[in-house]
Amino acid sequence: MKSQILNRQNKLLNNEPIDLLSYFQQPLSARQKHYEAVRAVVVDQQSAETVAQRFGYTTTTVYSLVRDAKAGKLELFPSVSRGPQGPRTDPQIQQQMIAYRRQGLSCTEIAWRLADDGIQISARTVERLLKAAGFKKLPRRTNKALGRSVSNTLIAEPARPLNIATLAPFRVDCPVAGVFFFIPYIVESGLLEIVSQCQFPTSSRIGATQASLSILLLKLIGGKRLSHISHYDQEPGLGLFADLNRLPKATYMSTYSCGCRETQVLEFQAQLMRRFVQTYPEFYSSEFINLDFHSIPHYGDESAMEKIWCGARGKTMKAANTVFAQDSQSNAILYTRADILRSEESQEVKKFVRYWRSLHGDPIETLVFDCKFTTYKILDELTAAQVKFITLRKRHASLLSATAALPQKDWQTVMLPIPKRKYTRLSVYEQPVKLTDCTHTFRQIIIKDHGRSTPTFVITNNDNVSLTQILEVYAKRWHIEQKLAELVAFFNLNALSSPLMIRIHFDILWTLIADTLYHRFAQDLRRFEHARAPQLFKKFVDMPGKVVYNGDTFLIKIRKRAHTPILKEVEKLQTPFQVPWLNDKSMEIIWTA
Repeated sequence: MKSQILNRQNKLLNNEPIDLLSYFQQPLSARQKHYEAVRAVVVDQQSAETVAQRFGYTTTTVYSLVRDAKAGKLELFPSVSRGPQGPRTDPQIQQQMIAYRRQGLSCTEIAWRLADDGIQISARTVERLLKAAGFKKLPRRTNKALGRSVSNTLIAEPARPLNIATLAPFRVDCPVAGVFFFIPYIVESGLLEIVSQCQFPTSSRIGATQASLSILLLKLIGGKRLSHISHYDQEPGLGLFADLNRLPKATYMSTYSCGCRETQVLEFQAQLMRRFVQTYPEFYSSEFINLDFHSIPHYGDESAMEKIWCGARGKTMKAANTVFAQDSQSNAILYTRADILRSEESQEVKKFVRYWRSLHGDPIETLVFDCKFTTYKILDELTAAQVKFITLRKRHASLLSATAALPQKDWQTVMLPIPKRKYTRLSVYEQPVKLTDCTHTFRQIIIKDHGRSTPTFVITNNDNVSLTQILEVYAKRWHIEQKLAELVAFFNLNALSSPLMIRIHFDILWTLIADTLYHRFAQDLRRFEHARAPQLFKKFVDMPGKVVYNGDTFLIKIRKRAHTPILKEVEKLQTPFQVPWLNDKSMEIIWTA
């Protein structure tokens, strides 16, 4: 037979075979020894001396045990205390569980609700208590019925336009309340009038205006992809920006451009830039325009994209080849295209000339681009069309040898007035040159002592620009590379929206619009006129707040921050402004303590 006995060495209870006779005659526990000693005296009529010797007690101790047993002070068989027999959960909490179940919530959902109230109870405990209260298990429900996706995220309420006439007063939180600062500038730009003229796609619930504002909103807050709008689909405050109860779902946003035609997108860009040139002439007043290609990497296997050089990855890979044009003075983007084949790259400069002349007419500004942008033959055609340019000539061995043979006395020193430039004293040599396949003669400016191991050869057909200005203008061509880096870093230009070029062009156009609005916003921020979008977003836009509707006016309440005094100097934000797509309701920015 086995039983639990006390191990003398480690004080633990072990199951070991025992000798029952020894177990009763030589008890180990104190309470058992007390029982056997008193029984021997009372039942077996043994003397106190014999019992004391048998159990290792003194005679006095034996008499004391017998005396305490008679007085009822010696508890030889104590009663074992038992825990509570009913549920230990507070009755009020149990009633709260029952109320949640009557709302149709599952045990897991009830546990989540209680956890939100600071009550930590497992779903299994909730299930047991509800069963004791007479509730059966809920029938199995689909994810749609539960209001949750397969990834266990809440399914947003379907987006629909707000009915301002019947809209009840409300008060909601908004994670990026600063985005409402752009509404006066959107109205000023006439953007939505162009959207309506271009007849962009609509759905049974969401119009072109709401869809366009939703796309623009995601661009203004630096969203990586249109599909990432799902991060904000539970925010009614942001939905108000687009005249919606909620922002559209990711599927709708990421596929919206599928309903656009290429002619629509091109017409949208032409009308948009025509309006921007009229509204913001200071952004497009420079005498020089920078041009550059940008490759957007694509990682899909099944696509019709060509392999081109991707500077972002430092290798040749499938990518979308795009072109950008930038005002050299304001750094604003004024043109973009996405559907460019490698065989057509050299023709892009001519396409831009036709596009820009359709907006500006003649004369066209001087174009600035690098040596790989086009061919010598195209340069000759540009000269014949009276289009000025500044570019580089490709170096080769014979050209370098001829340059090395030039006498030092024929070189002149030119100072470049560019702050923080390491090499400002350059040695230059100017001469006329006729390039291969060209009938016209160009100005060739050779530059050395500029921090490079080999001379640089600048080619231009502009005879009205001084030597120093030519060098300064081309030295600042890196502004377009900085702008492209900004578009990649903040507007996530390299997050390819689709392998279809029309969709890529559509997405880039909204990036251009958001960038222009940031440019315009910066002009009203004292001492931040030349700040870039990431800095403006961090200091002036990325701030939480509350959106309040009192039945007549929308109030955007934002707590004061370090840069609030600068925002208070923006005239457009100091008085209530009308929002046309919200039934011309008034909106006001209020700063709280």
